[in-house]
Amino acid sequence: MIVFTACTKALDDPVGGKITVVTTTYPLTFMAQRIGGDRVSVIQLIKPGVEAHDFEPVPSDIRTIASADIFFYNHPAFEGWALAAASASGSGSGDTGRANAIQTVILESEGEDHGGQELSDADFDPHVWLNPLRAQKQAERITAALVTADPDGALVFVRNSDGFEAELRGLDEQIARQLTNCALDTAVVSHLAYGHMAERYGFNQLGLAGLSPEFESGPSHIASVIRRIDELGIRHILQEPIASGRLAETVAAEAGVDILALHPLAVRTVEEAKAGEDYISIMQANSETLAIALQCS
Repeated sequence: MIVFTACTKALDDPVGGKITVVTTTYPLTFMAQRIGGDRVSVIQLIKPGVEAHDFEPVPSDIRTIASADIFFYNHPAFEGWALAAASASGSGSGDTGRANAIQTVILESEGEDHGGQELSDADFDPHVWLNPLRAQKQAERITAALVTADPDGALVFVRNSDGFEAELRGLDEQIARQLTNCALDTAVVSHLAYGHMAERYGFNQLGLAGLSPEFESGPSHIASVIRRIDELGIRHILQEPIASGRLAETVAAEAGVDILALHPLAVRTVEEAKAGEDYISIMQANSETLAIALQCS
């Protein structure tokens, strides 16, 4: 037992200090922390409470990327600034390209959707983490990058990754159970961020706005949404907690329905971060919200 404990301690403690990981969004931060454990120090560029779609890096962010061992971002459809920021920092680019000892890792293949069809960046839904099984694929890439940066920590990273992926499978099973025997198959959402979740669990999303919450929907679109709410017997509009809720409030008042929170999870609110809410707990809350909105038994 003494030998085993000593070996485990040696594996858990990085030689020469922790590796520095810079991420763009919260899901990547959460995965890097869970898989990297005590061997990594993770810095998230888009801070809690900041609307991720509006984020633009400042010079200090470029310096932060330049000082990192690994820079993770999700997809150009979401972080359109990330590739230029990585180049400006001298980190190079590419899925696992390396320059100046920095890995820049794009976690989703550019231009290819999960169904295999070619899509432009503008059409790609980057919110892949809302499907736990897609998050599992991202976790595998994160693990591989950490092993490349810190080979001595490989056993720790693989062990942590295995445990995390088991947790993701459990989360997927829990959500699937909650979203069965539902009276409705359509949820009205503040913007179309939930396509991967909808596909996985068998419902449709009807958006007040498109993939970007800043997209201004015209009066004819809003009128058609209100008609659909009435036709389908929908009782709720699902609003994300950080973006403006004025449109959802207007439509809810017109349609006579209530508003519930549904989280796209790109970033947490300041209150969620202070309370220690994490990816797992917020996804569980999302599942409960959807079960109410879809009228699941």
